[in-house]
Amino acid sequence: MTERAKRAAGVARVFTQQPERLAAAWRRVRCMGGSQAHPPQSLLDGLVEPFIREVGMNLAGANSSAWTRTRAVLRLSPERGARALYEEFALLRRCMVDAVEVLGGGDSERAVVNRSVDEAVDSAVALLHRLRDVAAEGPRVPFGGLVVEWYERSSEVRAQPGAEPARAALH
Repeated sequence: MTERAKRAAGVARVFTQQPERLAAAWRRVRCMGGSQAHPPQSLLDGLVEPFIREVGMNLAGANSSAWTRTRAVLRLSPERGARALYEEFALLRRCMVDAVEVLGGGDSERAVVNRSVDEAVDSAVALLHRLRDVAAEGPRVPFGGLVVEWYERSSEVRAQPGAEPARAALH
């Protein structure tokens, strides 16, 4: 086995056997990158590990779509819109491509990651559009998991009318 083939196999092995390490990096970047003290719950949080594992299978030689094989829950938020999906997938792409580079992968591994993320983004956005308009065209690459509409509550605590503000008791 050539040195190049060993590195490619190592990249595939990390993606398939340790997707939680890449997912943890993605979560750290996501939490640190925003301007908010507490970013909203991720739309992709439940599917990151299974998706990374399936991308690893593609890196190991599988030919079908990683997105179609991913068995997880995709949350779609009409309130946040497509922009939130683009942002989360962009961070995921960055973490995955960085991992490929750190592990010694080359252009072919980066291409597999980019193609897989492109399929996922396009599909998720198409599903979001279809959620809003049933006549909209469906995704070119189907998602293999469950799609749910994510309803969000306001994070602000609303004061009860006529209630006095709470005071701390000193003893």
